[in-house]
Amino acid sequence: MSKAIVTLHEQEGIHPLIAKPSHRLWTVAALLCATVATGNPYVLAAAGGVLLLLLLWCGVSIRLIVGRMLLLLPFGAGAALFIPFHTEGTAVWTGLGFVATEEGALKAAVILLKLAVANLLLTYLLAVTPLFTLLRSLRSVGVPAVLLELILLMVRYFFLLKEEAASMLKAQRARGMSFRGWRWGPRTYKRFGELAGVLFLRAYERSKRIYIAMSARGGLEGEKTTNKVRSGKRTGGESGEMRIEERSRKEGERARAGERSGGENGEARTEERPREEGEKVRAAETGEAAVSGSRRDEGELAVEVRGVSFSYGKVKALGGVSFEIPVGSKVALMGPNGAGKSTLISLLNGLELSQAGEVRLFGETVKRDNGERLRRRVGVVYQDPDDQIFSSTVEEDIAFGPRNMGVSEEEAEERVETALASVGMDGMRKRSPFELSYGQKRRVAIAGVLAMKPDLIILDEPMSFLDPKGRDELQALLEKMVSAGMTVIVATHDVDFAAEWADRVLLLKDGRLLASGTVELLFDDGLIEQASLHLPRLARPFRLLDGATDAKPRTVKQAAQSIWKLIARSSSGGSGGGAVDLEDSVAKSRPGGG
Repeated sequence: MSKAIVTLHEQEGIHPLIAKPSHRLWTVAALLCATVATGNPYVLAAAGGVLLLLLLWCGVSIRLIVGRMLLLLPFGAGAALFIPFHTEGTAVWTGLGFVATEEGALKAAVILLKLAVANLLLTYLLAVTPLFTLLRSLRSVGVPAVLLELILLMVRYFFLLKEEAASMLKAQRARGMSFRGWRWGPRTYKRFGELAGVLFLRAYERSKRIYIAMSARGGLEGEKTTNKVRSGKRTGGESGEMRIEERSRKEGERARAGERSGGENGEARTEERPREEGEKVRAAETGEAAVSGSRRDEGELAVEVRGVSFSYGKVKALGGVSFEIPVGSKVALMGPNGAGKSTLISLLNGLELSQAGEVRLFGETVKRDNGERLRRRVGVVYQDPDDQIFSSTVEEDIAFGPRNMGVSEEEAEERVETALASVGMDGMRKRSPFELSYGQKRRVAIAGVLAMKPDLIILDEPMSFLDPKGRDELQALLEKMVSAGMTVIVATHDVDFAAEWADRVLLLKDGRLLASGTVELLFDDGLIEQASLHLPRLARPFRLLDGATDAKPRTVKQAAQSIWKLIARSSSGGSGGGAVDLEDSVAKSRPGGG
């Protein structure tokens, strides 16, 4: 049993005695009322003894019970010290001008026993019932659902702020700060005040990001979808009967039937054309093959952006941006900080409306009156998963979006199960989000979006703060999304990831679109420098080798093949003979590719 006074999830070795949490809550409430109404000290003492034995039988540690009982000391001291001396009756002790009465001592004993019994009842309830389960079960006693959701959200982010405060304190201590002792100096008080102020500002900034994340999943769109949940009706979107695996199979057949020709490293053709304010943009035509298993119909576009501009007051975030994204594409949205990527994501998700130009999703212009409906087809995974996970348990958070869409509880449950399986988190559905690692939180955030079954999914810096294994797993998950028929856009600074994974690239700089086309753009030295990025690491060594400056390896396998070609060319006097055999040896030694 944990040392914590409250539990966050079901504990091993604990026997709750009453299985259903709501029944448990009602039973404890009834016993508390009976305890308050009982005035017989013998009955109360017997009840306390029985409860103590039951707690031990349930598996609650004696250490936890003692810790809870010690909380009575401040209240018990008041009852024991003052009530006997302020109650009229038969005197049993006199001293120092004070008189304690028998009736007062009996009254104090009854109060102490009531406090002890009530404490044991609450200890049982809190020890065998996870905190968030307990809060949700309060609905059965008539507590308004809106109030409970607010309480759950506050508790969720209390723990998050606690983690942030601990991290900040750790960083300050690492630089020589100390908060030990009772007497602090002026500098310590100043630093502590700065810590509290920064924590408040962080909470304020996070609240804005949480608001955006909740809006992106339909959490602030009124009561109409909630009413449809109760009636079991669905609104908009595709049927919940089809799982991701089924969609992957069916759409894969469609893609193979209509697969277009072209090589993986097809050349990107660029052309110059005038733009607003005299600027020019390179519009690159894709020459790549359709992604196997994707839902790329000939001529069908997932996104069309035409001359879009957006400003925050006098600060221009986007200016005259135009591009297209075919259905089923894997797109890397790239550019330095402040390039306008976050603003563009908000426009594509309908959270913001363009101030000039037009944004079209799947052939329909995004407007104020259809933004909510189109938003259901666009899922966004934000950079910090703690901004996006705001429910009390993993399954509650994943069901947040589907319930706001108005699906039935049965379908919402099915979507939760499918989404968790797709991200490899099947056994975590009852866990509290703040118990998870950063990588696990990232997976839950993705699952919450997948449960809405979007046609377009946008991920903001998904690779940040992940270890190499986590990056590989996430990249495999992105491939699975595309195979399931989704169009995927990843906003990233990681040129190496973009070169290996994407089939299209959008390069932004200072709110302007520098280029749009295939990943060939990432090997253009001048363009990459203009975008404040760098060449993919696999391509850099070839810039130093004679006869290999045009090499554009996207994967380790392609880089190895290029090296073997150079070796073969050198050994054969430049004729290039034997290169094919060497490539075959690379393929045999690395069957999985790069």
